Amino acid sequence: MRSEFALAVCQVGMERALKAEVARLRPDLHPGFQRPGLVTFKATTGTFGPDEAPPAVFARMWAASAGPCLTTDAVLATARDVGATRLFLAPRDLAAPDEAPPAALAAAEADAERWRAELAGSVRAGPPRDGETVLDVFTAVDEPPVVGWHVHGPWRHQAPGGTFDVVVPADIPSRAWRKVVEGLRWSRAPLQAGDLVLELGAAPGGGTRAFVEAGCRVVAVDPMPLDPAVVALPGVQVVARRAGDLKLGAIPADVRWLASDAGIPPRDVLRLIERLRPALPNLRGMLLTLKLNDDGVIRHLPSTLEQLRKLGAREVHARQLPANRRDVFVYARMK
Repeated sequence: MRSEFALAVCQVGMERALKAEVARLRPDLHPGFQRPGLVTFKATTGTFGPDEAPPAVFARMWAASAGPCLTTDAVLATARDVGATRLFLAPRDLAAPDEAPPAALAAAEADAERWRAELAGSVRAGPPRDGETVLDVFTAVDEPPVVGWHVHGPWRHQAPGGTFDVVVPADIPSRAWRKVVEGLRWSRAPLQAGDLVLELGAAPGGGTRAFVEAGCRVVAVDPMPLDPAVVALPGVQVVARRAGDLKLGAIPADVRWLASDAGIPPRDVLRLIERLRPALPNLRGMLLTLKLNDDGVIRHLPSTLEQLRKLGAREVHARQLPANRRDVFVYARMK
Protein backbone atom coordinates (compact mmCIF):
# COMPACT_ATOMS: atom_id res chain seq x y z
CA MET A 1 0.00 0.00 0.00
CA ARG A 2 1.27 3.45 -0.93
CA SER A 3 0.45 6.90 0.43
CA GLU A 4 0.04 10.45 -0.78
CA PHE A 5 2.46 11.47 1.96
CA ALA A 6 5.99 10.64 3.09
CA LEU A 7 7.35 10.99 6.60
CA ALA A 8 10.97 11.75 7.55
CA VAL A 9 12.65 12.17 10.93
CA CYS A 10 15.61 14.50 11.42
CA GLN A 11 17.49 16.18 14.26
CA VAL A 12 15.52 18.94 15.95
CA GLY A 13 16.65 22.18 14.33
CA MET A 14 17.61 20.58 11.01
CA GLU A 15 14.15 20.63 9.44
CA ARG A 16 15.04 23.46 7.03
CA ALA A 17 18.18 21.63 5.87
CA LEU A 18 16.16 18.46 5.31
CA LYS A 19 13.51 20.26 3.27
CA ALA A 20 16.16 21.95 1.12
CA GLU A 21 17.84 18.59 0.53
CA VAL A 22 14.56 16.90 -0.41
CA ALA A 23 13.76 19.74 -2.81
CA ARG A 24 16.98 18.86 -4.65
CA LEU A 25 16.66 15.07 -4.47
CA ARG A 26 12.92 14.67 -4.91
CA PRO A 27 11.27 17.85 -6.24
CA ASP A 28 7.98 15.92 -6.43
CA LEU A 29 7.85 15.85 -2.61
CA HIS A 30 6.51 19.12 -1.16
CA PRO A 31 6.71 19.87 2.60
CA GLY A 32 3.49 19.36 4.52
CA PHE A 33 2.67 18.76 8.20
CA GLN A 34 5.68 19.43 10.46
CA ARG A 35 6.69 19.08 14.09
CA PRO A 36 10.17 19.53 15.62
CA GLY A 37 12.32 16.72 14.24
CA LEU A 38 9.55 15.33 12.02
CA VAL A 39 8.53 16.51 8.55
CA THR A 40 5.94 15.10 6.17
CA PHE A 41 5.96 15.62 2.41
CA LYS A 42 3.12 15.40 -0.12
CA ALA A 43 3.82 13.44 -3.29
CA THR A 44 2.64 15.82 -6.01
CA THR A 45 3.06 13.59 -9.07
CA GLY A 46 2.09 10.20 -7.66
CA THR A 47 2.36 8.38 -4.37
CA PHE A 48 5.12 7.42 -1.94
CA GLY A 49 5.90 3.79 -1.26
CA PRO A 50 6.93 2.21 2.06
CA ASP A 51 9.95 0.73 0.30
CA GLU A 52 11.25 4.18 -0.69
CA ALA A 53 14.03 5.96 1.20
CA PRO A 54 15.52 8.92 -0.67
CA PRO A 55 19.25 9.26 0.13
CA ALA A 56 18.85 12.40 2.22
CA VAL A 57 21.74 12.99 4.62
CA PHE A 58 19.50 14.75 7.13
CA ALA A 59 16.74 12.11 7.24
CA ARG A 60 17.33 9.51 9.96
CA MET A 61 14.45 7.47 8.57
CA TRP A 62 11.70 7.47 5.94
CA ALA A 63 8.22 5.99 5.92
CA ALA A 64 4.97 6.31 4.03
CA SER A 65 2.77 8.51 6.19
CA ALA A 66 -0.73 8.09 7.57
CA GLY A 67 -0.48 11.35 9.51
CA PRO A 68 -1.71 11.89 13.08
CA CYS A 69 -3.96 9.19 14.57
CA LEU A 70 -6.20 10.40 17.38
CA THR A 71 -6.94 7.06 19.07
CA THR A 72 -5.50 3.61 19.64
CA ASP A 73 -8.19 2.20 17.35
CA ALA A 74 -7.06 4.55 14.57
CA VAL A 75 -3.43 3.40 14.98
CA LEU A 76 -4.51 -0.25 14.87
CA ALA A 77 -6.71 0.38 11.84
CA THR A 78 -3.70 1.82 10.02
CA ALA A 79 -1.65 -1.25 10.97
CA ARG A 80 -4.35 -3.52 9.52
CA ASP A 81 -4.76 -1.43 6.37
CA VAL A 82 -1.06 -1.50 5.51
CA GLY A 83 -0.42 -5.07 6.68
CA ALA A 84 2.06 -4.08 9.40
CA THR A 85 3.26 -7.00 11.51
CA ARG A 86 5.91 -5.19 13.59
CA LEU A 87 5.86 -2.02 15.71
CA PHE A 88 8.51 0.69 15.98
CA LEU A 89 7.26 3.18 18.60
CA ALA A 90 9.33 6.05 19.97
CA PRO A 91 8.77 9.49 21.51
CA ARG A 92 9.50 12.27 19.07
CA ASP A 93 12.79 14.09 19.77
CA LEU A 94 12.35 17.10 22.05
CA ALA A 95 15.63 18.87 21.33
CA ALA A 96 19.07 18.45 19.78
CA PRO A 97 21.09 15.51 21.15
CA ASP A 98 21.61 15.63 24.94
CA GLU A 99 19.88 19.00 25.26
CA ALA A 100 16.36 18.07 26.41
CA PRO A 101 15.55 18.63 30.13
CA PRO A 102 15.49 15.33 32.07
CA ALA A 103 11.96 15.97 33.35
CA ALA A 104 10.65 16.49 29.82
CA LEU A 105 12.41 13.33 28.64
CA ALA A 106 10.85 11.33 31.47
CA ALA A 107 7.38 12.65 30.65
CA ALA A 108 7.85 11.85 26.95
CA GLU A 109 9.01 8.30 27.71
CA ALA A 110 6.09 7.76 30.11
CA ASP A 111 3.66 8.87 27.40
CA ALA A 112 5.33 6.55 24.88
CA GLU A 113 5.12 3.66 27.33
CA ARG A 114 1.38 4.25 27.71
CA TRP A 115 0.97 3.89 23.93
CA ARG A 116 3.15 0.77 23.92
CA ALA A 117 0.93 -0.79 26.56
CA GLU A 118 -2.23 0.06 24.63
CA LEU A 119 -0.84 -1.43 21.40
CA ALA A 120 0.74 -4.48 23.04
CA GLY A 121 -0.60 -7.76 21.72
CA SER A 122 -1.90 -6.20 18.53
CA VAL A 123 1.38 -5.37 16.75
CA ARG A 124 4.61 -7.05 17.86
CA ALA A 125 7.60 -5.00 18.95
CA GLY A 126 11.18 -6.15 18.45
CA PRO A 127 13.60 -6.45 15.53
CA PRO A 128 11.83 -6.96 12.19
CA ARG A 129 12.85 -9.30 9.40
CA ASP A 130 13.84 -7.98 5.98
CA GLY A 131 10.71 -7.58 3.89
CA GLU A 132 8.43 -7.18 6.92
CA THR A 133 6.10 -4.17 7.05
CA VAL A 134 6.79 -2.07 10.13
CA LEU A 135 4.42 0.45 11.70
CA ASP A 136 6.31 3.61 12.74
CA VAL A 137 4.62 5.48 15.60
CA PHE A 138 5.91 8.78 17.03
CA THR A 139 4.39 9.98 20.28
CA ALA A 140 4.45 13.37 22.00
CA VAL A 141 2.88 14.55 25.25
CA ASP A 142 -0.54 16.15 24.68
CA GLU A 143 -0.43 15.39 20.95
CA PRO A 144 -1.82 12.51 18.88
CA PRO A 145 0.86 10.13 17.62
CA VAL A 146 2.10 10.51 14.05
CA VAL A 147 2.00 7.17 12.20
CA GLY A 148 3.76 5.80 9.16
CA TRP A 149 4.94 2.47 7.80
CA HIS A 150 7.96 1.10 5.95
CA VAL A 151 9.15 -2.17 4.42
CA HIS A 152 12.20 -3.26 6.38
CA GLY A 153 15.61 -3.95 4.86
CA PRO A 154 19.33 -3.80 5.60
CA TRP A 155 19.73 -0.08 4.88
CA ARG A 156 16.57 0.97 6.70
CA HIS A 157 16.56 2.24 10.28
CA GLN A 158 17.07 -0.71 12.60
CA ALA A 159 15.32 0.67 15.70
CA PRO A 160 12.33 2.94 16.44
CA GLY A 161 12.78 6.51 15.28
CA GLY A 162 16.03 5.79 13.51
CA THR A 163 17.76 5.56 16.89
CA PHE A 164 20.29 3.02 18.17
CA ASP A 165 20.15 0.93 21.31
CA VAL A 166 23.42 2.30 22.69
CA VAL A 167 24.20 2.42 26.41
CA VAL A 168 26.84 5.12 26.91
CA PRO A 169 29.41 4.19 29.59
CA ALA A 170 29.75 6.69 32.42
CA ASP A 171 33.52 6.94 31.97
CA ILE A 172 33.78 7.78 28.27
CA PRO A 173 36.04 10.81 27.70
CA SER A 174 33.93 12.40 24.94
CA ARG A 175 30.77 12.15 22.84
CA ALA A 176 32.91 10.89 19.96
CA TRP A 177 32.54 7.37 21.43
CA ARG A 178 28.81 7.31 20.71
CA LYS A 179 29.26 8.89 17.28
CA VAL A 180 31.71 6.18 16.24
CA VAL A 181 29.59 3.37 17.72
CA GLU A 182 26.49 4.59 15.90
CA GLY A 183 28.46 5.20 12.71
CA LEU A 184 29.86 1.68 12.68
CA ARG A 185 26.44 0.16 13.27
CA TRP A 186 24.74 2.27 10.62
CA SER A 187 27.44 1.89 7.96
CA ARG A 188 28.24 -1.79 8.63
CA ALA A 189 31.84 -0.89 7.81
CA PRO A 190 33.70 -4.22 7.60
CA LEU A 191 36.30 -3.60 10.30
CA GLN A 192 38.32 -6.72 11.10
CA ALA A 193 40.14 -7.67 14.30
CA GLY A 194 43.57 -6.06 14.31
CA ASP A 195 42.81 -3.47 11.61
CA LEU A 196 44.86 -0.30 12.01
CA VAL A 197 42.93 2.99 12.18
CA LEU A 198 44.63 6.34 11.60
CA GLU A 199 42.48 8.74 13.64
CA LEU A 200 42.89 12.49 13.05
CA GLY A 201 41.78 14.82 15.84
CA ALA A 202 41.58 12.00 18.37
CA ALA A 203 41.64 13.92 21.69
CA PRO A 204 40.33 13.36 24.27
CA GLY A 205 39.87 9.79 23.07
CA GLY A 206 36.21 8.80 22.85
CA GLY A 207 36.52 7.69 19.25
CA THR A 208 39.81 5.93 19.94
CA ARG A 209 38.16 3.88 22.67
CA ALA A 210 35.27 2.94 20.37
CA PHE A 211 37.66 1.69 17.68
CA VAL A 212 39.64 -0.35 20.22
CA GLU A 213 36.40 -1.86 21.52
CA ALA A 214 35.62 -2.79 17.90
CA GLY A 215 38.85 -4.81 17.83
CA CYS A 216 41.10 -2.30 16.06
CA ARG A 217 44.52 -0.82 16.70
CA VAL A 218 44.68 2.97 16.56
CA VAL A 219 47.25 5.61 15.70
CA ALA A 220 45.67 8.57 17.51
CA VAL A 221 46.84 11.92 16.14
CA ASP A 222 46.25 15.11 18.14
CA PRO A 223 48.44 17.76 19.80
CA MET A 224 46.01 17.84 22.73
CA PRO A 225 46.28 15.13 25.42
CA LEU A 226 44.17 11.96 25.36
CA ASP A 227 42.50 10.53 28.42
CA PRO A 228 45.12 8.43 30.28
CA ALA A 229 42.77 5.45 30.41
CA VAL A 230 42.50 5.54 26.61
CA VAL A 231 46.26 5.88 26.14
CA ALA A 232 46.69 2.77 28.31
CA LEU A 233 44.45 0.65 26.10
CA PRO A 234 46.22 -2.09 24.13
CA GLY A 235 46.97 -1.20 20.52
CA VAL A 236 46.86 2.60 20.98
CA GLN A 237 49.76 4.68 19.68
CA VAL A 238 49.58 8.43 20.30
CA VAL A 239 51.13 10.93 17.89
CA ALA A 240 51.11 14.30 19.68
CA ARG A 241 51.01 16.63 16.71
CA ARG A 242 48.62 18.32 14.35
CA ALA A 243 47.32 16.15 11.54
CA GLY A 244 48.66 18.69 9.05
CA ASP A 245 52.16 18.16 10.42
CA LEU A 246 52.19 14.39 9.92
CA LYS A 247 55.15 13.22 7.86
CA LEU A 248 53.99 10.83 5.15
CA GLY A 249 56.97 8.56 5.66
CA ALA A 250 56.02 8.06 9.32
CA ILE A 251 52.54 6.72 8.55
CA PRO A 252 52.39 2.90 8.82
CA ALA A 253 51.72 1.29 5.45
CA ASP A 254 49.18 -1.11 6.93
CA VAL A 255 46.61 1.57 7.84
CA ARG A 256 43.23 0.16 6.78
CA TRP A 257 40.88 2.93 7.94
CA LEU A 258 41.17 6.71 8.10
CA ALA A 259 38.97 8.32 10.77
CA SER A 260 38.42 11.94 11.71
CA ASP A 261 36.29 13.96 14.11
CA ALA A 262 38.55 16.97 13.86
CA GLY A 263 37.00 20.33 14.67
CA ILE A 264 37.84 21.88 11.30
CA PRO A 265 35.72 22.65 8.22
CA PRO A 266 35.09 19.79 5.76
CA ARG A 267 37.20 21.51 3.08
CA ASP A 268 40.21 21.29 5.40
CA VAL A 269 39.49 17.62 6.10
CA LEU A 270 39.48 17.00 2.34
CA ARG A 271 42.83 18.76 1.98
CA LEU A 272 44.27 16.56 4.71
CA ILE A 273 42.95 13.41 3.05
CA GLU A 274 44.35 14.48 -0.32
CA ARG A 275 47.78 15.06 1.23
CA LEU A 276 47.80 11.80 3.19
CA ARG A 277 46.30 9.58 0.49
CA PRO A 278 49.65 8.61 -1.18
CA ALA A 279 50.86 7.21 2.17
CA LEU A 280 47.79 4.98 2.55
CA PRO A 281 48.14 2.26 -0.12
CA ASN A 282 46.11 -0.31 1.80
CA LEU A 283 43.23 1.95 2.81
CA ARG A 284 39.87 0.13 2.86
CA GLY A 285 37.74 3.08 3.82
CA MET A 286 37.17 6.34 5.67
CA LEU A 287 34.98 6.96 8.71
CA LEU A 288 34.54 10.71 9.02
CA THR A 289 32.52 13.03 11.23
CA LEU A 290 32.24 16.25 9.21
CA LYS A 291 31.40 19.49 11.00
CA LEU A 292 28.52 21.62 9.71
CA ASN A 293 30.14 24.91 10.64
CA ASP A 294 27.58 27.09 8.85
CA ASP A 295 24.77 27.06 6.29
CA GLY A 296 27.30 27.29 3.47
CA VAL A 297 28.87 24.00 4.52
CA ILE A 298 25.41 22.41 4.48
CA ARG A 299 24.69 23.73 0.98
CA HIS A 300 28.01 22.44 -0.31
CA LEU A 301 27.75 19.03 1.36
CA PRO A 302 26.88 17.24 -1.93
CA SER A 303 30.05 18.58 -3.57
CA THR A 304 32.06 17.61 -0.47
CA LEU A 305 30.85 14.02 -0.78
CA GLU A 306 31.59 14.07 -4.51
CA GLN A 307 35.14 15.18 -3.74
CA LEU A 308 35.59 12.02 -1.64
CA ARG A 309 34.71 9.99 -4.74
CA LYS A 310 37.35 11.90 -6.69
CA LEU A 311 39.83 10.94 -3.97
CA GLY A 312 39.19 7.28 -4.75
CA ALA A 313 36.07 6.29 -2.81
CA ARG A 314 33.99 3.69 -4.65
CA GLU A 315 30.97 4.30 -2.43
CA VAL A 316 30.09 7.27 -0.21
CA HIS A 317 27.26 7.18 2.33
CA ALA A 318 26.42 10.02 4.72
CA ARG A 319 23.83 10.40 7.45
CA GLN A 320 23.16 12.67 10.40
CA LEU A 321 22.86 10.05 13.12
CA PRO A 322 21.19 10.50 16.54
CA ALA A 323 24.51 11.32 18.25
CA ASN A 324 25.37 14.03 15.72
CA ARG A 325 24.67 17.65 16.51
CA ARG A 326 26.07 20.07 13.91
CA ASP A 327 27.88 17.28 12.11
CA VAL A 328 27.28 14.22 9.94
CA PHE A 329 28.85 10.77 9.76
CA VAL A 330 30.36 9.67 6.44
CA TYR A 331 31.39 6.16 5.39
CA ALA A 332 33.53 6.07 2.25
CA ARG A 333 34.51 2.63 0.94
CA MET A 334 37.74 2.56 -1.02
CA LYS A 335 38.01 -1.10 -2.01
